[in-house]
Amino acid sequence: MKEKVIVKRDSMVLFNGGILDIPIKEKAIIEKSIEVFGDDDPCIIHQSYVIKELVMILINIFKKSNAKKIFVESYLSELSFLNFEDISTISIELVG
Repeated sequence: MKEKVIVKRDSMVLFNGGILDIPIKEKAIIEKSIEVFGDDDPCIIHQSYVIKELVMILINIFKKSNAKKIFVESYLSELSFLNFEDISTISIELVG
C-alpha cells in the first residue's frame, strides 16, 4: 500500500505519511488480533496483518464515498481504531 494520507484538525496537520503508518490504538490491534488469530500478544507478523486489515477499512471508506477527503465524524464507529484525540474533529485526505 503506497497511499499517503494527511490527517488534520482544522488547519493543523496531525499526521502526514504512509497510510500503513497512521496511528492506531494498541488496544484495537490486540482486539483484532484476538478476533482473527486468538492471539492477545500478537507477534510482528500478526500485528502487520491486523494493521493492514484496519487500514483497509479506511481505504474502503474512501472508495465508497468516492472522495479524496473524509470527515471522521461521519465514520466514528468504523474508524474508532485511530489513535488521535477526539477523532470526531479530524479529517483525512488521501494524497497518493
